[in-house]
Amino acid sequence: MNPFQNEKILISFPAKTKNAIQLACAFPNIYTVGMASLGFQTAWKLFNQNPALNVSRWFMDIQEKSNSAPDYIGFSFSWELDYKNIFSMLEKNNIPLRANERGTNDPIVFCGGQVPNANPGPFCENFDFFLIGDLEIVARGLTNKIIEIKNLTREEKLNELSKLPGVYVPHCMDMPWHASAKKQTTPGNLTSSSILTPDSVWPDTFIIEVVRSCPELCRFCLASYNSLPFRTPDVKDSLIPTIDFGLKYTNKIGLLGASVTQHPEFEELLEHLLSKSVEICHSKSLQVQIASVRADSVTKKTADGLLKLGSKSLTMAVETGSARLRNVINKKVSNETIIKSIETIYNSGFNSIKLYGMAGLPSETENDLNETIKLLSEIKTRNKGKKLSWGCSVFVPKAQTPFQYFGVDKGARKKLKYLSKELHKIGVDFRPESYEWSLIQALISRGDRSVNKILEDAYRYGGTLGSFKKAMKGNKNIDCDNFIFKEWDRSIKLPWENIQGHLKKEIISKHAEVLL
Repeated sequence: MNPFQNEKILISFPAKTKNAIQLACAFPNIYTVGMASLGFQTAWKLFNQNPALNVSRWFMDIQEKSNSAPDYIGFSFSWELDYKNIFSMLEKNNIPLRANERGTNDPIVFCGGQVPNANPGPFCENFDFFLIGDLEIVARGLTNKIIEIKNLTREEKLNELSKLPGVYVPHCMDMPWHASAKKQTTPGNLTSSSILTPDSVWPDTFIIEVVRSCPELCRFCLASYNSLPFRTPDVKDSLIPTIDFGLKYTNKIGLLGASVTQHPEFEELLEHLLSKSVEICHSKSLQVQIASVRADSVTKKTADGLLKLGSKSLTMAVETGSARLRNVINKKVSNETIIKSIETIYNSGFNSIKLYGMAGLPSETENDLNETIKLLSEIKTRNKGKKLSWGCSVFVPKAQTPFQYFGVDKGARKKLKYLSKELHKIGVDFRPESYEWSLIQALISRGDRSVNKILEDAYRYGGTLGSFKKAMKGNKNIDCDNFIFKEWDRSIKLPWENIQGHLKKEIISKHAEVLL
Protein backbone atom coordinates (compact mmCIF):
# COMPACT_ATOMS: atom_id res chain seq x y z
CA MET A 1 0.00 0.00 0.00
CA ASN A 2 1.10 3.56 -0.70
CA PRO A 3 2.44 4.87 2.66
CA PHE A 4 1.20 8.38 1.87
CA GLN A 5 -2.34 7.00 2.23
CA ASN A 6 -1.66 5.93 5.83
CA GLU A 7 -0.61 9.39 7.00
CA LYS A 8 -2.40 11.68 9.40
CA ILE A 9 -1.70 15.33 8.54
CA LEU A 10 -1.85 17.42 11.72
CA ILE A 11 -1.83 20.89 10.22
CA SER A 12 -3.66 22.66 7.41
CA PHE A 13 -2.27 24.68 4.52
CA PRO A 14 -3.75 27.34 2.26
CA ALA A 15 -5.24 26.21 -1.05
CA LYS A 16 -2.66 26.29 -3.80
CA THR A 17 -2.91 28.72 -6.69
CA LYS A 18 -3.52 27.41 -10.20
CA ASN A 19 0.03 27.93 -11.45
CA ALA A 20 1.86 27.25 -8.20
CA ILE A 21 5.61 26.66 -8.38
CA GLN A 22 6.49 23.00 -7.85
CA LEU A 23 8.99 22.20 -5.08
CA ALA A 24 10.08 18.71 -4.06
CA CYS A 25 11.29 18.26 -0.48
CA ALA A 26 13.72 15.35 -0.75
CA PHE A 27 15.14 13.06 1.92
CA PRO A 28 18.13 10.90 0.94
CA ASN A 29 16.88 7.67 2.46
CA ILE A 30 13.77 5.51 2.42
CA TYR A 31 10.35 6.74 3.52
CA THR A 32 10.38 5.06 6.94
CA VAL A 33 13.64 6.80 7.86
CA GLY A 34 12.76 10.16 6.34
CA MET A 35 9.45 10.45 8.16
CA ALA A 36 11.25 10.06 11.49
CA SER A 37 13.29 13.19 10.68
CA LEU A 38 11.81 16.20 12.41
CA GLY A 39 14.01 18.52 10.35
CA PHE A 40 12.61 17.09 7.12
CA GLN A 41 9.02 17.37 8.33
CA THR A 42 9.70 20.96 9.36
CA ALA A 43 11.02 21.85 5.91
CA TRP A 44 7.91 20.36 4.30
CA LYS A 45 5.70 22.36 6.67
CA LEU A 46 7.49 25.68 6.23
CA PHE A 47 7.59 25.57 2.44
CA ASN A 48 3.95 24.46 2.24
CA GLN A 49 2.66 27.56 4.02
CA ASN A 50 2.78 29.66 0.86
CA PRO A 51 -0.21 29.20 -1.49
CA ALA A 52 1.97 29.88 -4.55
CA LEU A 53 4.28 26.95 -3.72
CA ASN A 54 3.10 23.37 -4.19
CA VAL A 55 5.27 20.98 -2.17
CA SER A 56 5.70 17.24 -2.69
CA ARG A 57 7.99 14.76 -0.93
CA TRP A 58 10.67 12.55 -2.45
CA PHE A 59 12.35 9.57 -0.82
CA MET A 60 14.67 6.92 -2.21
CA ASP A 61 11.92 4.32 -2.46
CA ILE A 62 8.86 6.44 -3.24
CA GLN A 63 7.91 9.88 -4.52
CA GLU A 64 4.74 11.79 -3.85
CA LYS A 65 2.82 12.54 -7.03
CA SER A 66 2.50 16.15 -8.20
CA ASN A 67 0.89 17.86 -11.17
CA SER A 68 4.17 18.46 -12.96
CA ALA A 69 7.94 18.09 -12.65
CA PRO A 70 9.50 20.15 -9.85
CA ASP A 71 10.95 23.59 -10.48
CA TYR A 72 13.07 23.23 -7.32
CA ILE A 73 14.35 20.23 -5.36
CA GLY A 74 15.50 20.79 -1.78
CA PHE A 75 17.41 18.03 0.02
CA SER A 76 17.67 17.55 3.78
CA PHE A 77 21.39 16.78 4.12
CA SER A 78 22.53 15.91 7.64
CA TRP A 79 24.95 12.99 7.23
CA GLU A 80 27.96 13.10 4.92
CA LEU A 81 27.58 9.62 3.43
CA ASP A 82 23.98 10.33 2.38
CA TYR A 83 25.47 12.15 -0.61
CA LYS A 84 25.45 8.82 -2.51
CA ASN A 85 21.69 8.61 -2.09
CA ILE A 86 21.29 12.22 -3.24
CA PHE A 87 23.22 11.43 -6.43
CA SER A 88 21.11 8.31 -6.96
CA MET A 89 17.84 10.23 -6.56
CA LEU A 90 18.97 12.89 -9.04
CA GLU A 91 19.98 10.32 -11.63
CA LYS A 92 16.76 8.39 -11.12
CA ASN A 93 14.91 11.55 -12.17
CA ASN A 94 17.26 12.29 -15.10
CA ILE A 95 18.76 15.36 -13.41
CA PRO A 96 22.48 16.02 -14.05
CA LEU A 97 24.65 15.63 -10.95
CA ARG A 98 26.64 18.78 -11.71
CA ALA A 99 25.02 22.19 -11.41
CA ASN A 100 26.80 23.57 -14.48
CA GLU A 101 25.35 20.78 -16.65
CA ARG A 102 21.72 21.59 -15.80
CA GLY A 103 19.75 23.49 -18.37
CA THR A 104 16.56 25.49 -18.69
CA ASN A 105 14.30 22.47 -18.26
CA ASP A 106 16.11 21.10 -15.19
CA PRO A 107 15.06 21.96 -11.64
CA ILE A 108 17.19 24.15 -9.39
CA VAL A 109 18.71 21.83 -6.77
CA PHE A 110 19.57 23.00 -3.24
CA CYS A 111 20.07 21.60 0.25
CA GLY A 112 20.12 22.52 3.91
CA GLY A 113 21.08 20.68 7.08
CA GLN A 114 24.14 19.84 9.17
CA VAL A 115 26.43 19.07 6.21
CA PRO A 116 26.12 22.35 4.26
CA ASN A 117 25.93 24.36 7.47
CA ALA A 118 29.34 23.02 8.44
CA ASN A 119 31.18 22.73 5.12
CA PRO A 120 29.44 22.85 1.71
CA GLY A 121 32.77 22.83 -0.17
CA PRO A 122 32.86 19.20 -1.39
CA PHE A 123 29.39 19.60 -2.94
CA CYS A 124 29.68 23.00 -4.61
CA GLU A 125 29.70 21.26 -8.00
CA ASN A 126 26.40 19.49 -7.32
CA PHE A 127 24.04 22.00 -5.73
CA ASP A 128 22.84 25.23 -7.28
CA PHE A 129 22.66 26.79 -3.82
CA PHE A 130 22.88 25.98 -0.11
CA LEU A 131 20.79 27.16 2.84
CA ILE A 132 22.88 28.26 5.82
CA GLY A 133 21.31 28.67 9.26
CA ASP A 134 18.01 27.75 10.90
CA LEU A 135 15.42 27.00 8.22
CA GLU A 136 12.72 28.69 10.30
CA ILE A 137 14.58 31.96 9.68
CA VAL A 138 15.46 31.39 6.02
CA ALA A 139 12.32 29.72 4.63
CA ARG A 140 9.92 32.67 4.34
CA GLY A 141 12.38 34.93 2.57
CA LEU A 142 13.37 32.10 0.25
CA THR A 143 9.81 31.18 -0.73
CA ASN A 144 8.88 34.83 -1.31
CA LYS A 145 11.92 35.29 -3.52
CA ILE A 146 11.22 32.08 -5.48
CA ILE A 147 7.74 33.40 -6.29
CA GLU A 148 9.03 36.88 -7.13
CA ILE A 149 11.61 35.57 -9.64
CA LYS A 150 9.32 32.97 -11.24
CA ASN A 151 9.67 34.32 -14.78
CA LEU A 152 13.43 34.95 -14.81
CA THR A 153 16.02 32.77 -16.51
CA ARG A 154 17.87 30.12 -14.52
CA GLU A 155 20.99 32.30 -14.26
CA GLU A 156 18.96 35.34 -13.24
CA LYS A 157 17.14 33.34 -10.57
CA LEU A 158 20.39 32.20 -9.00
CA ASN A 159 21.76 35.73 -9.13
CA GLU A 160 18.72 37.01 -7.23
CA LEU A 161 18.76 34.15 -4.73
CA SER A 162 22.42 34.85 -3.94
CA LYS A 163 21.38 38.21 -2.48
CA LEU A 164 19.33 36.58 0.30
CA PRO A 165 20.82 36.20 3.79
CA GLY A 166 21.47 32.55 4.50
CA VAL A 167 21.67 31.56 0.82
CA TYR A 168 25.04 30.58 -0.66
CA VAL A 169 25.23 30.26 -4.47
CA PRO A 170 28.70 28.93 -5.35
CA HIS A 171 28.42 29.18 -9.15
CA CYS A 172 26.47 32.40 -9.59
CA MET A 173 28.17 34.43 -12.34
CA ASP A 174 31.60 33.76 -10.80
CA MET A 175 30.52 35.51 -7.62
CA PRO A 176 32.43 34.68 -4.40
CA TRP A 177 30.90 32.69 -1.60
CA HIS A 178 27.98 34.43 -0.02
CA ALA A 179 28.96 34.61 3.63
CA SER A 180 26.14 35.18 6.07
CA ALA A 181 26.07 34.94 9.86
CA LYS A 182 23.64 32.27 10.98
CA LYS A 183 20.52 33.59 12.61
CA GLN A 184 18.80 31.52 15.26
CA THR A 185 15.21 30.79 16.14
CA THR A 186 13.93 32.02 19.47
CA PRO A 187 13.39 29.47 22.27
CA GLY A 188 9.62 29.52 21.80
CA ASN A 189 9.83 28.64 18.13
CA LEU A 190 11.26 25.14 18.15
CA THR A 191 9.49 22.49 16.12
CA SER A 192 7.28 19.39 16.33
CA SER A 193 5.71 16.78 14.06
CA SER A 194 3.37 17.80 11.27
CA ILE A 195 2.59 14.26 10.10
CA LEU A 196 1.98 10.95 11.86
CA THR A 197 2.48 7.67 10.06
CA PRO A 198 2.59 4.01 11.15
CA ASP A 199 5.28 3.47 8.50
CA SER A 200 8.01 5.45 10.28
CA VAL A 201 10.88 3.96 12.29
CA TRP A 202 9.14 5.84 15.11
CA PRO A 203 5.59 4.65 14.24
CA ASP A 204 2.77 7.12 14.93
CA THR A 205 5.06 9.11 17.23
CA PHE A 206 4.55 12.82 17.80
CA ILE A 207 8.08 14.23 18.03
CA ILE A 208 8.80 17.43 19.94
CA GLU A 209 12.08 19.34 19.92
CA VAL A 210 12.67 19.96 23.62
CA VAL A 211 16.05 21.69 23.27
CA ARG A 212 18.26 22.84 20.42
CA SER A 213 22.06 22.64 20.63
CA CYS A 214 23.81 21.82 23.94
CA PRO A 215 25.35 24.05 26.62
CA GLU A 216 28.30 21.74 27.32
CA LEU A 217 30.16 22.28 24.03
CA CYS A 218 32.15 19.07 23.81
CA ARG A 219 34.98 20.05 21.50
CA PHE A 220 34.19 17.48 18.81
CA CYS A 221 30.43 18.00 18.73
CA LEU A 222 28.88 19.40 15.56
CA ALA A 223 25.38 19.04 16.97
CA SER A 224 26.15 21.66 19.63
CA TYR A 225 28.56 24.07 17.90
CA ASN A 226 26.63 24.09 14.63
CA SER A 227 23.30 25.03 16.21
CA LEU A 228 24.25 27.46 18.96
CA PRO A 229 22.98 29.05 21.12
CA PHE A 230 21.41 26.47 23.44
CA ARG A 231 17.66 27.06 23.34
CA THR A 232 14.97 25.77 25.68
CA PRO A 233 11.27 26.53 25.06
CA ASP A 234 9.20 27.40 28.10
CA VAL A 235 7.45 24.32 29.46
CA LYS A 236 4.11 25.94 30.33
CA ASP A 237 3.82 28.30 27.38
CA SER A 238 5.28 26.11 24.65
CA LEU A 239 6.07 22.46 25.38
CA ILE A 240 2.95 21.49 27.36
CA PRO A 241 0.49 22.96 24.81
CA THR A 242 2.42 21.23 22.03
CA ILE A 243 2.33 17.88 23.85
CA ASP A 244 -1.39 18.24 24.52
CA PHE A 245 -1.95 18.93 20.82
CA GLY A 246 -0.03 15.79 19.84
CA LEU A 247 -1.92 13.65 22.35
CA LYS A 248 -5.14 14.38 20.48
CA TYR A 249 -3.84 12.12 17.72
CA THR A 250 -1.52 9.54 19.31
CA ASN A 251 -0.39 8.00 22.56
CA LYS A 252 3.29 8.06 21.49
CA ILE A 253 5.52 11.05 22.25
CA GLY A 254 9.17 11.47 21.25
CA LEU A 255 11.33 14.01 23.08
CA LEU A 256 14.13 15.20 20.80
CA GLY A 257 17.32 17.15 21.39
CA ALA A 258 21.05 16.77 21.83
CA SER A 259 20.70 17.17 25.59
CA VAL A 260 17.01 16.76 26.45
CA THR A 261 17.35 16.22 30.19
CA GLN A 262 19.29 19.47 30.52
CA HIS A 263 16.14 21.46 29.91
CA PRO A 264 15.90 23.44 33.19
CA GLU A 265 12.24 22.44 33.58
CA PHE A 266 12.55 18.84 32.44
CA GLU A 267 11.11 17.35 35.63
CA GLU A 268 8.09 19.64 35.31
CA LEU A 269 7.67 18.37 31.75
CA LEU A 270 7.81 14.78 33.03
CA GLU A 271 5.18 15.55 35.68
CA HIS A 272 2.82 16.76 32.98
CA LEU A 273 3.42 13.66 30.88
CA LEU A 274 2.76 11.45 33.91
CA SER A 275 -0.48 13.27 34.62
CA LYS A 276 -1.54 12.85 31.00
CA SER A 277 -0.75 9.12 31.16
CA VAL A 278 -3.56 8.84 33.72
CA GLU A 279 -6.03 10.93 31.72
CA ILE A 280 -5.23 9.66 28.23
CA CYS A 281 -8.21 8.39 26.29
CA HIS A 282 -6.36 6.13 23.88
CA SER A 283 -6.74 2.36 24.09
CA LYS A 284 -3.04 2.04 24.92
CA SER A 285 -1.09 3.77 27.66
CA LEU A 286 1.10 6.79 26.99
CA GLN A 287 4.54 5.88 25.63
CA VAL A 288 7.41 8.36 25.74
CA GLN A 289 10.73 7.93 23.95
CA ILE A 290 13.73 10.12 24.68
CA ALA A 291 16.81 10.72 22.55
CA SER A 292 19.38 10.47 25.37
CA VAL A 293 20.07 11.47 28.96
CA ARG A 294 23.05 13.29 30.41
CA ALA A 295 24.73 11.70 33.45
CA ASP A 296 24.69 14.76 35.70
CA SER A 297 21.02 15.49 34.98
CA VAL A 298 19.68 12.04 35.91
CA THR A 299 17.67 11.97 39.12
CA LYS A 300 15.56 9.24 40.70
CA LYS A 301 12.49 11.25 39.77
CA THR A 302 13.61 11.42 36.14
CA ALA A 303 14.45 7.71 35.89
CA ASP A 304 11.24 6.63 37.66
CA GLY A 305 9.18 8.91 35.44
CA LEU A 306 10.69 7.70 32.17
CA LEU A 307 10.17 4.06 33.19
CA LYS A 308 6.51 4.71 34.04
CA LEU A 309 6.12 6.41 30.66
CA GLY A 310 7.17 3.31 28.79
CA SER A 311 10.87 3.81 28.11
CA LYS A 312 12.53 0.38 27.90
CA SER A 313 16.19 1.40 27.74
CA LEU A 314 18.12 4.64 28.13
CA THR A 315 21.08 6.01 26.20
CA MET A 316 23.90 8.13 27.60
CA ALA A 317 26.96 9.60 25.87
CA VAL A 318 30.02 9.50 28.13
CA GLU A 319 32.68 9.37 25.34
CA THR A 320 35.44 7.83 27.50
CA GLY A 321 36.15 6.43 30.93
CA SER A 322 39.24 8.62 31.27
CA ALA A 323 38.76 11.70 33.43
CA ARG A 324 41.84 13.26 31.81
CA LEU A 325 40.48 12.81 28.30
CA ARG A 326 37.01 14.02 29.24
CA ASN A 327 38.66 17.21 30.48
CA VAL A 328 40.37 17.56 27.09
CA ILE A 329 37.09 17.25 25.19
CA ASN A 330 35.24 19.44 27.71
CA LYS A 331 32.90 16.69 28.89
CA LYS A 332 32.28 18.08 32.35
CA VAL A 333 31.14 14.96 34.20
CA SER A 334 33.03 12.68 36.60
CA ASN A 335 33.26 8.88 36.69
CA GLU A 336 31.54 8.96 40.08
CA THR A 337 28.60 10.87 38.61
CA ILE A 338 28.37 8.46 35.66
CA ILE A 339 28.38 5.43 37.98
CA LYS A 340 25.77 6.92 40.32
CA SER A 341 23.45 7.99 37.52
CA ILE A 342 23.64 4.52 35.93
CA GLU A 343 22.84 2.90 39.29
CA THR A 344 19.90 5.27 39.64
CA ILE A 345 18.60 4.17 36.25
CA TYR A 346 19.02 0.47 36.96
CA ASN A 347 17.50 0.80 40.45
CA SER A 348 14.43 2.44 38.94
CA GLY A 349 13.73 -0.78 37.05
CA PHE A 350 15.60 -0.42 33.76
CA ASN A 351 17.43 -3.58 32.67
CA SER A 352 19.39 -2.09 29.80
CA ILE A 353 21.56 0.96 29.23
CA LYS A 354 23.48 1.92 26.11
CA LEU A 355 26.54 4.10 26.56
CA TYR A 356 28.19 5.94 23.69
CA GLY A 357 31.91 6.50 23.42
CA MET A 358 34.69 7.25 20.96
CA ALA A 359 38.02 5.80 19.98
CA GLY A 360 40.82 7.94 18.60
CA LEU A 361 40.00 11.23 20.29
CA PRO A 362 42.88 13.73 20.08
CA SER A 363 45.63 12.93 22.61
CA GLU A 364 44.08 9.56 23.53
CA THR A 365 46.53 7.04 24.99
CA GLU A 366 46.45 3.35 25.85
CA ASN A 367 45.94 4.34 29.47
CA ASP A 368 42.78 6.24 28.47
CA LEU A 369 41.42 3.09 26.83
CA ASN A 370 42.18 1.10 29.96
CA GLU A 371 40.35 3.70 32.04
CA THR A 372 37.29 3.14 29.86
CA ILE A 373 37.51 -0.62 30.37
CA LYS A 374 37.96 -0.08 34.11
CA LEU A 375 34.88 2.19 34.30
CA LEU A 376 32.68 -0.27 32.39
CA SER A 377 33.95 -3.16 34.51
CA GLU A 378 33.00 -1.32 37.68
CA ILE A 379 29.53 -0.57 36.32
CA LYS A 380 29.02 -4.24 35.45
CA THR A 381 30.28 -5.39 38.88
CA ARG A 382 27.92 -3.03 40.71
CA ASN A 383 24.92 -3.94 38.55
CA LYS A 384 25.05 -7.70 38.07
CA GLY A 385 22.50 -9.17 35.69
CA LYS A 386 21.88 -5.86 33.93
CA LYS A 387 22.56 -5.32 30.24
CA LEU A 388 25.23 -2.77 29.30
CA SER A 389 26.36 -1.90 25.78
CA TRP A 390 29.15 0.37 24.56
CA GLY A 391 28.47 1.95 21.18
CA CYS A 392 31.84 3.15 19.96
CA SER A 393 32.47 5.49 17.02
CA VAL A 394 35.80 6.61 15.61
CA PHE A 395 36.62 10.27 16.16
CA VAL A 396 35.90 12.20 12.94
CA PRO A 397 36.91 15.88 12.85
CA LYS A 398 33.94 18.10 12.08
CA ALA A 399 34.09 21.53 10.48
CA GLN A 400 32.95 24.42 12.71
CA THR A 401 34.13 22.64 15.89
CA PRO A 402 37.41 23.13 17.84
CA PHE A 403 38.60 19.66 16.84
CA GLN A 404 38.32 20.58 13.15
CA TYR A 405 42.11 20.99 13.24
CA PHE A 406 42.80 17.35 14.19
CA GLY A 407 42.85 14.35 11.89
CA VAL A 408 41.60 10.81 12.35
CA ASP A 409 43.81 8.66 14.58
CA LYS A 410 45.54 6.08 12.36
CA GLY A 411 45.65 3.76 15.36
CA ALA A 412 41.89 3.85 15.94
CA ARG A 413 41.31 0.55 14.13
CA LYS A 414 43.61 -1.26 16.59
CA LYS A 415 41.96 0.54 19.48
CA LEU A 416 38.55 -0.76 18.41
CA LYS A 417 39.90 -4.31 18.28
CA TYR A 418 41.48 -3.92 21.72
CA LEU A 419 38.24 -2.61 23.22
CA SER A 420 36.28 -5.41 21.58
CA LYS A 421 38.54 -8.07 23.09
CA GLU A 422 38.63 -6.59 26.60
CA LEU A 423 34.96 -5.63 26.85
CA HIS A 424 33.90 -9.08 25.71
CA LYS A 425 35.73 -10.48 28.73
CA ILE A 426 33.63 -8.45 31.18
CA GLY A 427 30.30 -9.02 29.43
CA VAL A 428 29.80 -5.62 27.85
CA ASP A 429 28.03 -5.65 24.47
CA PHE A 430 30.49 -3.81 22.20
CA ARG A 431 29.04 -2.10 19.12
CA PRO A 432 31.77 -0.39 17.06
CA GLU A 433 31.30 1.77 13.99
CA SER A 434 33.39 1.23 10.88
CA TYR A 435 36.90 2.68 10.93
CA GLU A 436 37.05 2.66 7.13
CA TRP A 437 33.81 4.57 6.65
CA SER A 438 34.94 7.06 9.30
CA LEU A 439 37.84 7.94 7.01
CA ILE A 440 35.41 8.77 4.21
CA GLN A 441 33.36 10.91 6.59
CA ALA A 442 36.51 12.82 7.52
CA LEU A 443 37.41 13.35 3.86
CA ILE A 444 34.02 14.94 3.29
CA SER A 445 33.92 16.83 6.59
CA ARG A 446 37.28 18.58 6.09
CA GLY A 447 37.42 18.51 2.29
CA ASP A 448 37.45 21.38 -0.17
CA ARG A 449 36.00 21.56 -3.68
CA SER A 450 38.68 19.26 -5.09
CA VAL A 451 37.25 16.34 -3.10
CA ASN A 452 34.12 16.39 -5.26
CA LYS A 453 35.95 14.52 -8.04
CA ILE A 454 36.66 11.62 -5.66
CA LEU A 455 33.09 11.57 -4.40
CA GLU A 456 31.63 11.49 -7.89
CA ASP A 457 34.07 8.82 -9.07
CA ALA A 458 33.39 6.66 -6.01
CA TYR A 459 29.67 6.95 -6.65
CA ARG A 460 30.14 5.89 -10.27
CA TYR A 461 32.22 2.91 -9.16
CA GLY A 462 29.42 1.69 -6.90
CA GLY A 463 29.72 3.62 -3.63
CA THR A 464 31.47 0.81 -1.72
CA LEU A 465 34.63 1.14 0.36
CA GLY A 466 36.49 -0.40 -2.54
CA SER A 467 35.00 2.25 -4.80
CA PHE A 468 36.43 5.02 -2.63
CA LYS A 469 39.86 3.39 -2.58
CA LYS A 470 39.77 3.16 -6.37
CA ALA A 471 38.63 6.80 -6.69
CA MET A 472 41.39 8.04 -4.37
CA LYS A 473 44.00 6.01 -6.22
CA GLY A 474 42.79 7.49 -9.52
CA ASN A 475 43.02 11.06 -8.20
CA LYS A 476 46.51 11.09 -6.74
CA ASN A 477 46.75 14.85 -7.30
CA ILE A 478 44.28 15.29 -4.40
CA ASP A 479 46.00 15.00 -1.03
CA CYS A 480 43.40 12.90 0.81
CA ASP A 481 45.71 12.33 3.78
CA ASN A 482 45.75 16.08 4.38
CA PHE A 483 41.97 16.08 4.91
CA ILE A 484 41.69 12.75 6.72
CA PHE A 485 44.75 12.43 8.97
CA LYS A 486 46.78 15.63 9.14
CA GLU A 487 46.71 18.02 12.10
CA TRP A 488 46.32 21.55 10.77
CA ASP A 489 47.97 24.72 11.98
CA ARG A 490 45.45 27.08 13.59
CA SER A 491 46.52 29.93 11.28
CA ILE A 492 45.55 28.26 7.97
CA LYS A 493 42.59 29.39 5.93
CA LEU A 494 39.95 26.71 6.35
CA PRO A 495 37.95 25.43 3.35
CA TRP A 496 34.75 26.57 5.07
CA GLU A 497 36.13 29.95 6.19
CA ASN A 498 33.24 31.98 4.75
CA ILE A 499 30.52 30.04 6.52
CA GLN A 500 30.21 31.98 9.75
CA GLY A 501 28.56 30.19 12.65
CA HIS A 502 27.45 31.53 16.02
CA LEU A 503 31.07 31.60 17.22
CA LYS A 504 33.91 33.24 15.30
CA LYS A 505 36.89 31.23 14.10
CA GLU A 506 39.14 32.82 16.73
CA ILE A 507 36.90 31.61 19.57
CA ILE A 508 36.60 28.10 18.14
CA SER A 509 40.39 27.98 17.74
CA LYS A 510 40.82 29.10 21.35
CA HIS A 511 38.57 26.23 22.48
CA ALA A 512 41.13 23.83 21.00
CA GLU A 513 44.04 25.28 22.97
CA VAL A 514 43.77 22.61 25.66
CA LEU A 515 45.75 20.37 23.32
CA LEU A 516 48.50 22.87 22.50
